Amino acid sequence: MILPGDNEFHTPPDAGHTWSETNFFCASIPEERLMITFYTLFRKGIGVMLSDIVVFGAFADNRAEVIYLDSQQHLPAPARLSDYTTANGLHVRAHSIRDYDINYVGFDDTEAHLEFRGLHEPFDIHDPSHSPRAVVDETQRIDGAGQGAAYASHFDLTGRITGTLKIRGRTYKVDCIETMDHSWGHRPEVGLRTLGWMHAHFGEDLAFHWINQFDLEKPSDVAHPLAHGYVLENGKITGLADLDLKVTRHGTLPIAMEAVATDANGRVFRLNGAAQIAAPWTPYTCVLLGVAQMRWTLPDGRVGYGHAQEVYPLDMMTRLRHRRWNDPATHITT
Repeated sequence: MILPGDNEFHTPPDAGHTWSETNFFCASIPEERLMITFYTLFRKGIGVMLSDIVVFGAFADNRAEVIYLDSQQHLPAPARLSDYTTANGLHVRAHSIRDYDINYVGFDDTEAHLEFRGLHEPFDIHDPSHSPRAVVDETQRIDGAGQGAAYASHFDLTGRITGTLKIRGRTYKVDCIETMDHSWGHRPEVGLRTLGWMHAHFGEDLAFHWINQFDLEKPSDVAHPLAHGYVLENGKITGLADLDLKVTRHGTLPIAMEAVATDANGRVFRLNGAAQIAAPWTPYTCVLLGVAQMRWTLPDGRVGYGHAQEVYPLDMMTRLRHRRWNDPATHITT
């Protein structure tokens, strides 16, 4: 169960350099094809953090072509997680486990002033009353979490985000539904797992969120098993029991998806998604992510939007795809 105090740090005595806590917030303006992400990772055991703010607004194949980027590593970690200010101008304040203010003043006349108001109780991936895929035995649940020790504790929360976003002097109104998360656990920089983290929001009355694994060596129709997820309907969450997900990619960027989600009550939901914008994201140097803002449709024609990201651990990628030894033309023997 996620408790009110879980918006604070959970630093254990043996934290060392691998213990991490993360926050992720996102806001979108679909009609302008704009999306801003706020990602912070704290390593309280060694007193440092990273703060990464990105504005996505096009299809881009490298980070230099996003709209705005402020990614700073090895900043001093704050004392508290529920009310923190970073050295690069981000201030996050939690009013409760469900409600947050996000204020950012960066460079190039760019800033954001947003309110996130949660629409349901936080979704705990380890709570069987939330997720049918939860692993009850704590000695086994790390491997059942979908991302190893990095997700030893984790919650997701869908909410309404309102406020303003100013990009290089031009101000936009923000009013969207999006999903945030918070994770804590040991997160070394090698040995991470592939991961999909995605949502489809059709309004306060209907939204979907899921975490999926994916196997790059399997065909797309069997490569994306469900880890955890939920459907949100009028303030109530029902866990997902199954997910059939197919992803079409350009390189590592997700550009189209077909999802068939089955909830714990046996109801089946069919969604089709197409990326409005997409770009690579590297919040820290051991991973590459393909990020997109998806436009989703239901069979009745209803349209929704949501952030989608796929995590590629680079140590795993080089093991699978390094060219020097896998390409006979460049193989060198002695």
